[in-house]
Amino acid sequence: MIKLIASDMDGTLLNDKMAVSDRNIEAIKNAQKAGIEFLIATGRSIEEARPFLKDRVHPGFITLNGAEVYDDKEQPISSNPLSEDSKNKVIEYFHKHNMYFEVVTNKGVFSDNKELRISSLAQLLVKLNPSTTYEDALKATVERVKMTPMTFVPNYDEILNDKSYQIMKLLAFSDKEKEVLDPLKKEIEDNISDVVVTSSSPNNVEINSIDAQKGIALLEYAESKNIKPEETMAIGDNLNDASMIKAAGVGVAMANAIPTIKELAQISTDNNVNDGVAQIVEKVIAKANSQE
Repeated sequence: MIKLIASDMDGTLLNDKMAVSDRNIEAIKNAQKAGIEFLIATGRSIEEARPFLKDRVHPGFITLNGAEVYDDKEQPISSNPLSEDSKNKVIEYFHKHNMYFEVVTNKGVFSDNKELRISSLAQLLVKLNPSTTYEDALKATVERVKMTPMTFVPNYDEILNDKSYQIMKLLAFSDKEKEVLDPLKKEIEDNISDVVVTSSSPNNVEINSIDAQKGIALLEYAESKNIKPEETMAIGDNLNDASMIKAAGVGVAMANAIPTIKELAQISTDNNVNDGVAQIVEKVIAKANSQE
């Protein structure tokens, strides 16, 4: 029986309007009422992820792809920052490829270019939801950026040179997947051994410590709750979900998932526009009730 469900956000729990639907919220609430733990497992920071829930539900959080984990009271459980050496090497590669990138730290998320931040997120929204026009995505992103707790700085020098800042994740954006992102990913993977390279969309690359993975975080959280690996379920759509899809007792691919995730998962559900998360959670609850 499933006792713990972990769900990705972008392209999974979030619909094409970058919102968590009422049906998804209700499904999470009903799972919790049935005694099933629910985790948000996202590449976002907890400050970025929390506003989407609008205080309607209070799950645990695996954030920044596993770099930080919180319980359902938002108390920190674990933290896995990038090493100093790896952080410097990754940034060197970003500069080499003239990438726009953002720095996620233990003290918040930082960007050095508001215009590129907005355009990159709009492109991400279109990539995850092809039916959305760029114009609509841009409008939604401008509003979302206003509500997102992010600090804009002239450059990252002060943050990168201040040892009180732990770098939890680095992420870079480009709309040139084959020409820019693929070579960049390979270069980092081939030359830096203690990082993991993932993506939450075709237009980005996300760099974490090798210890900061959703799959590792999921199993550690489960163990802390005396839940066996086979009693866990993970739902996702993109590369940064691969580790938890593989680690969970049941891996679930969204209908809009990339082929890699569909191949890894044991089962599938509907897409993010049609509340695929709610649909699979409702099935888990129904099965649990039938076994009582």
